[in-house]
Amino acid sequence: MKLRIFKPFWALGCLVAIVAAPSQADRINKYEFSLQVPYLFGETIDFEGGATADIASDPGFGFTAGYNYSNNLNLRASFTWNDTRYDGQRIVDDGARTVESVSGVMDTFSAAGVADYYFSEGKLTPFVSGMIGWTSIDSNIAAGHPDQVCWWDPWWGYVCDWYQPTYGGDSFSWGVGAGLRFDLSPNHFIRAGYYERWLDIDYAESDPSVGSAIFEFGFMY
Repeated sequence: MKLRIFKPFWALGCLVAIVAAPSQADRINKYEFSLQVPYLFGETIDFEGGATADIASDPGFGFTAGYNYSNNLNLRASFTWNDTRYDGQRIVDDGARTVESVSGVMDTFSAAGVADYYFSEGKLTPFVSGMIGWTSIDSNIAAGHPDQVCWWDPWWGYVCDWYQPTYGGDSFSWGVGAGLRFDLSPNHFIRAGYYERWLDIDYAESDPSVGSAIFEFGFMY
């Protein structure tokens, strides 16, 4: 009787011990690839001359590819895209500094090299990140008249189309981040973190910072 009573408690104790015991990760010397869902938080950017841009919060998509040099150190390349709504004000150079409102959707693309340091060699570990890269911004505001572009196509012959130049630019960017990683299996993991990125944008009053929360599902091999 006593044996039957204590069997469930013994089994439960073993289960708790297994779950609570630290488990070693198997990341070292493995390549990894992940799909990202970056959520960009809204930000206001002030420009020289009094112009402003209010950028809305918006989800995007992206992916990373990297290599785990150890269970603690990962180096990866990250690529993200966002289509973000914005409202802004521009100052007309007419002597009266007339204020005009503008709005639209801007396209952004960011490429960065990222270094992650994992504080634990276990499957569940907090981490910190540093990144350096490049960000391209297209305001989708027309910058002149459309241009006609023509070319020879191997299937359709001589083809012409119209191209609309727009205002935009490329910026040097850098940032930091922190979060949690959990290795679901020897070949799968999830990673979630908050990242703050600074952009070297021309004519901005200071280097604006943009925050984002990124969730990833990845594969190791």
